[in-house]
Amino acid sequence: MYVHAMKIAVAISGGVDSLYALIHLKEQGHEVFALHARFIHFNIELEQALEKTCQKLNVPLHILDLRDTFETDVIEPFFDTYKKAQTPNPCALCNKKMKFGKLLEEAKKLGAEKLATGHYVKLANFENSITSTYGFCIQSANDTTKDQSYFLALTPIENIRSAIFPLADKIKEDIKQEIANRNIEIPVAKESQEICFVPDDDYRSFLLNNKEKYNFNPESTGDIYYINNKTVPQEKRKIAKHKGLWAYTEGQRKGIGIAWTEPLYVIKRNANDNSLFVGTKEEINTKYAMANTINYLVPPHLWYGQLYARTRFREKQSPAKIYIQNVQAKLQILIDNPSSTKDIINNYAIINEPATKLLVEFNQEKQVYAPGQILAIYDENNFLLAGGMLY
Repeated sequence: MYVHAMKIAVAISGGVDSLYALIHLKEQGHEVFALHARFIHFNIELEQALEKTCQKLNVPLHILDLRDTFETDVIEPFFDTYKKAQTPNPCALCNKKMKFGKLLEEAKKLGAEKLATGHYVKLANFENSITSTYGFCIQSANDTTKDQSYFLALTPIENIRSAIFPLADKIKEDIKQEIANRNIEIPVAKESQEICFVPDDDYRSFLLNNKEKYNFNPESTGDIYYINNKTVPQEKRKIAKHKGLWAYTEGQRKGIGIAWTEPLYVIKRNANDNSLFVGTKEEINTKYAMANTINYLVPPHLWYGQLYARTRFREKQSPAKIYIQNVQAKLQILIDNPSSTKDIINNYAIINEPATKLLVEFNQEKQVYAPGQILAIYDENNFLLAGGMLY
């Protein structure tokens, strides 16, 4: 991919992945500079360590203060999503708004042609039986245990094409060894936590400790209903009170706090009447998922072959049928190219409307998804085709 020397900004956090990206690109002969963003707070010790490392590598370091933007675009939506009884995915939003949004914008202002990050994803030429000329798109990384393509599903393709991912073909342990071989100290030696702005990954304490600042009411208790779909009509019985819908996630088993003849799972949260629905393990599976706020990384008329979907980061892609649906326009298209190509092209104005959704029908039942999380669509070559917000 790197056919000529470029001026590349490398987003560095202080961890091993972004440090390797910086070293690797410099050793390839590119003109690189390091870009560190203050997203959460000012850490003088970390910035001093980054400066020391960059000086040793003879690489310029630029520090950007993006805390206000991060607050508005990532942390506030995190609280807003919990208020709606949904489960947020701040990493996907951060990639879209911050790393490949504001940070990319600032990198270009500093003269960079590309922005490199330590994401474990590939950028490869999109090819299938329909086309080989669409251009570079996201593909899953070689290290499937670290692949982060799911978190890029909301990021526009034009921004992705301004990026470089040096870790695409790398394995985590090999990267650690390469850094050690160069005798370079890693400013942040420990692995990054799941949500960078939540101390110790304890999101419950974070929500409670900041409830006044973000106008978050954790004490909105309501009714818990037991449902049984095996009965006709469906059994629905009020059995307890919940402690606030924010404290539960669809599919959750532990922590519900109800004594029952068999384990209970969270099936659904209803923000409209503040009710929580639980059931046995037989009730938590579904064959369907719906998403809005669709981001097409590859136009759907170019999708081909068996399609796959993910509704969680830590799950494998599952084979599925994908439908484009717009109820207002009375449109529903099963994406089954090339047979559906003409219908898709003729309806692109509708397909790009905010009211258009993606409907997923999985080949086999899977655990119910959590609204607020990301739906990611892949093809059989592991290209990321589209993403949306589950609801």
